Amino acid sequence: MNLDSQFRVAQGMCRQLAGVLAAIVARLSSHRQLILSRMVDVVRANRCVLCHGRGHHDCLCVACSADLPWLTSACQRCARPLSTPAEQCSDCADAPPPWQRAQALFTFRFPIDRLVAALKYHSRLVLADYFGQRLADCIDPDALPDVIVPVPIHGKRLRQRGYNQTLLLARIMAKRLQRPVAVHDLVRVRDTRMQKSLHADERRANLVGAFIWHGPPLHHQHVLLVDDVLTSGATAEAISQCLLAAGAQRVDLVVIARTLA
Repeated sequence: MNLDSQFRVAQGMCRQLAGVLAAIVARLSSHRQLILSRMVDVVRANRCVLCHGRGHHDCLCVACSADLPWLTSACQRCARPLSTPAEQCSDCADAPPPWQRAQALFTFRFPIDRLVAALKYHSRLVLADYFGQRLADCIDPDALPDVIVPVPIHGKRLRQRGYNQTLLLARIMAKRLQRPVAVHDLVRVRDTRMQKSLHADERRANLVGAFIWHGPPLHHQHVLLVDDVLTSGATAEAISQCLLAAGAQRVDLVVIARTLA
């Protein structure tokens, strides 16, 4: 190999090394951002995130928490808000979703929409503790899942955001319920378009082939899927089908909020 060839090979190796170093620096920057966000949350932990009142052990005071749009009457299958509780709504009776039961803490309206956005996009991680604890409270202690699975985000978005909010929720729930979390077993293999900008049919088409189960076979296990918001159900449907294909016997779903439509 002549000197020119050796130089080109060395130049290519340097470029590859620079790319690897850049990715490492980006990952470290994300971790540093998370650490700083957590420190800020600790400092703010004695203030209500809505009214900014002092002296609270939770991130929301009792009064603000009580004023949230709690979902008290819903379809037990899809968590759609109803005037009176029902085992399933007419839509679920006509076309049952692949999961068995869905539960939501709130309807997706002010200020829950702002709080979910603060957790999801603005690193207000203290909200994960608040929501995660209350999601755990929803689970029937006599029907605990075998494993908790958070809805994954694509690696590109994980690098940009620095964290997956549903994994934070799942870990808090797992600690409370004493159940394992499948952290890396469910993978989002395609960086799909943002679901909130699409119609129902487009949402389903957008998620075809987006998720793969890389973990061991689920062997008739009861799986609890964790997400932040349930809208059309396209994401939960695609993942539930993936989990059932991996051997799950039952999939249940819990979310922070359910949209009204």
